[in-house]
Amino acid sequence: MEINRIYNIALFGGTFDPFHMGHYELLKNLNEEIGPDRIYIIPTGHPYFKENVGRKVSPAADRIGMTRAGLQGLNIPWEISTVETDKDTPSYSVETIRYFRENGVPDNTDYGHLKIWFMCGSDLLFEIDKWYRYREILSSVTLAVIPRGDDDMDEILLRKKDLEERENARIYISRYRGRNISSTMIREDPEKYKSLLPAGTYEYIREHGLYDTEH
Repeated sequence: MEINRIYNIALFGGTFDPFHMGHYELLKNLNEEIGPDRIYIIPTGHPYFKENVGRKVSPAADRIGMTRAGLQGLNIPWEISTVETDKDTPSYSVETIRYFRENGVPDNTDYGHLKIWFMCGSDLLFEIDKWYRYREILSSVTLAVIPRGDDDMDEILLRKKDLEERENARIYISRYRGRNISSTMIREDPEKYKSLLPAGTYEYIREHGLYDTEH
């Protein structure tokens, strides 16, 4: 039996308050580029970095609901993971990565190895060394980075080279250029900016009366 095949998974975490077209397009395009066997979309449980500055975050059930509704019809191997929302304490990316490192290969298969792609925006490249146990993160995953359209690619490539040489990081820069969409702007007026939302997410917001919308 062949046991050396690599099972590729991609992790995409975020607050998803709401899940919008920037997320949708990122997932669609990176799936086409890296072709993972499974993409886990992971709504943040306790986004302490936002709560600490006083921003109220929508309940996890609604953020999961908006994300699931927005993903309908997207033909990629997606699955929503509640590994972070199931916890009562803040979740750190390194802990989530450890979970998938231990549980990412499906049971009863002949895959012998696991490769984890960590999907992120280009801003993460310049913040990663401020994250909890960032060296363990870099040693455990391949960063799949999507630059935004107005990013300075020279700066990104220099930072990539620095992390690869200094931290032995594995970094993939996507050919796709993401849109810079403001979740705050959408929350303030989802009706006005509904073109920035997948149809399912917009309907979920309306049906559940989120962000003080009429329904």
